[in-house]
Amino acid sequence: MPEIRITSIEIKNTSSGLYSVDEIISETLKIYRTGKIKHHQYNGLSDKPVKEYKYKVETAIIEAFFDNLVTKIKVQAWHDDYTVEVCDGWAWECKIRHSDNTVKKVVGTVEPPPRWNLLKNQIYKLAPFKVEPWIM
Repeated sequence: MPEIRITSIEIKNTSSGLYSVDEIISETLKIYRTGKIKHHQYNGLSDKPVKEYKYKVETAIIEAFFDNLVTKIKVQAWHDDYTVEVCDGWAWECKIRHSDNTVKKVVGTVEPPPRWNLLKNQIYKLAPFKVEPWIM
């Protein structure tokens, strides 16, 4: 039986507070084991991104990142829901896709899962982001 591996991680952050229609209110960051990174920004008018950024990461770097998701960040131990009932207007969602086509979905508001800051720091080191992605 082949080893089940993480094939991608997607992080979406959304602000539901007051905003003007041209402000960025949501961002999605998709990181693929193939080395592709897609960063999309959305405003309050459209379901289509108003800004898109694409990056390519070297194989050794992206493999180390995906290995760290399991060995150091331990995403497999994360609970499904970190929602705290507050009125701050922020929500986040993380989808972790696996080679067997299963998806682990983790959601929350102000409370992150364990080792979230380690994940953020590792993501920010992956590419020279033109605009730093929102990662709660």
